[in-house]
Amino acid sequence: MYGVGHLSFDGIDTGASSSDYVHSNSSRLGITGSQDLDYGLSIYMQYESGVDLTVHGTGDGNGGANSAGQVFTRARDSFVGLKSDYGSIQFGRVGGMNQWLYDYNLFADQVGDLGNVWGGDGLPGRIDSAVEYITPTFSGLKVAAIFVPDQGGHNQHDEVLKADYALGGLKLGLGYARFGPGIVGLPSLDATAVTASYEAGLFNVGGEFQRENNVGGVSGADRNQFTFGASVKLGQSAVVKAQYTWSGQLSGVPQSGANQIAAGLDFNLSTSTVVYLAYAHVSNSANNAYSSFDYGHGDQGTPAIVPGNSPAAYSIGLIYKFDVSLMKAMSRS
Repeated sequence: MYGVGHLSFDGIDTGASSSDYVHSNSSRLGITGSQDLDYGLSIYMQYESGVDLTVHGTGDGNGGANSAGQVFTRARDSFVGLKSDYGSIQFGRVGGMNQWLYDYNLFADQVGDLGNVWGGDGLPGRIDSAVEYITPTFSGLKVAAIFVPDQGGHNQHDEVLKADYALGGLKLGLGYARFGPGIVGLPSLDATAVTASYEAGLFNVGGEFQRENNVGGVSGADRNQFTFGASVKLGQSAVVKAQYTWSGQLSGVPQSGANQIAAGLDFNLSTSTVVYLAYAHVSNSANNAYSSFDYGHGDQGTPAIVPGNSPAAYSIGLIYKFDVSLMKAMSRS
């Protein structure tokens, strides 16, 4: 059993109004298990649910489930799979855009999350009813292939490919996805991404590039986006970080670009506990309405962003993570 409790006190300015909030930010609870089988196989599973520690509903950072008055909210990555020397195949709910979004996302689940911009045009972070094959790691290289069938509909199947390579402190990634619109005659929403990061001693730098095609089911509605950032360790406990994200104009839509800046300080109270300060600001052009705080971060009660407004947020947060083996605990009792 494992989990994350992530709460924050946020001051949010949407450009039209401002207010303070207490948010639960992609808090979660999960169970994993595995068992060896014959023929060199093993079976494994993961069941994971979002948890709203404010019990406020909807804006807990886990995907917008209607959960007012509930602690457990929307399903997160959950699957059952088989593993062998030839790789793994699993079935269930797995990452879509999330396959590469977190390759270099210094503000994951905080204000300033990269998904505020990269997910702002409808790319799904997770996909349901998926079949995923993951290769073994060969000389630092691993590849994942995902397919979602039509499920009785038309033109709604999805495909995702992700390759990862690691060598020492260097990490590289390449992703491609096609998400079917579910409507005959409309083009698929496509995305291509390239990611890179490098860590050496106290320093970490990285960036990502993403290309979207046919945004909103409109053929030729394309957009380029990129991000880069860096972090520096201060002693044994503190990390200073900053990240900049740029989104170009949507083809055929003038004044539809945006950029996001985020800066923060993480302080590790232990290996499982972090307190942090973070600030994020999005500058939207006249025909764009990205947020600086809603992806992976609770936004319950915040008015919708008006196109052309530039939302900003500061945040003081606490994150606690745990991971415990129930079988070991039972064997000791």
